Amino acid sequence: MRGRVLQLSGLHSLVAIDGEVWQCELRGRLKAAMRGATAPLAAGDWVEVQATGPGTGVVEEVHARHGKISRLASGMRGREQVIAANVDQLVVVVAAREPETRPGFIDRAIAMAHAGEIVPVVCINKVDLAYRELHDELGRVYSGLGYAVHYTSALTGEGVAELAHRLADRVSAMVGQSGVGKSSLLNHLDPGLNIQTRELMKRHDRGRHTTTMARLYPLPQGGYLVDTPGIKELQLWQVQRPELVHYFVEMAPFAGQCHFRDCRHRSEPGCAIRAAVDEGRISTLRYEGYQRIAESLEE
Repeated sequence: MRGRVLQLSGLHSLVAIDGEVWQCELRGRLKAAMRGATAPLAAGDWVEVQATGPGTGVVEEVHARHGKISRLASGMRGREQVIAANVDQLVVVVAAREPETRPGFIDRAIAMAHAGEIVPVVCINKVDLAYRELHDELGRVYSGLGYAVHYTSALTGEGVAELAHRLADRVSAMVGQSGVGKSSLLNHLDPGLNIQTRELMKRHDRGRHTTTMARLYPLPQGGYLVDTPGIKELQLWQVQRPELVHYFVEMAPFAGQCHFRDCRHRSEPGCAIRAAVDEGRISTLRYEGYQRIAESLEE
């Protein structure tokens, strides 16, 4: 029977099959075949299941993936952590305030989406807590690059209907740091889920981890949404420094125009990207984000 993985916990998974949720284990040979990753399955995977009892089964086969979201596993050198599979778009959620907006996180998430062949979408949440001019300025940077930008408030409901329209009939994933309000947004999108949320840890300016593992939810307007655990840091998986520039859409056209083929786009003479920054054709905010990611890939 063909089914879709809703959630993974260790070597056990919840799989949707013909409108019912099954509890499934993983066939041993599949565990051994995926030693390069932290887990053999991910939310969103399509699988073949052999029944072992009423509502229980064994995953016998994992179908080929498209549009996966993956990162370098934290604390596990050389291991891939697949956050979600078979995803059409990645919604990068940041907060206008509490916690402080970190544009670098947006840049890493967008690069991760491009690397996984997924459409990035930016969502600036908690707009009720900040002056509009502040988050409008940030939003203009990304909308000017052709990315969809949504301004929302899970508290007042502002912008949630527009975001719901963006998610309709697509498979999307939400990623963001703890406390930005992903689970609260999901509750607004489907109040029936009643996902537990917790108050922000103001003392340390970060949120408590409400979601402990990625979970695929069907949406009432059609489509699915993967809610992911709050992520403190995104380390790109199998992205080398020379190719990073191609995941920054405004920089890619200039990359081949540099004087040196191995230009690091720092202070080298004849760097076309540096010149574009100086001319205002590339945002300083984005250029600084690129350099921070590039430095992390060199470590």
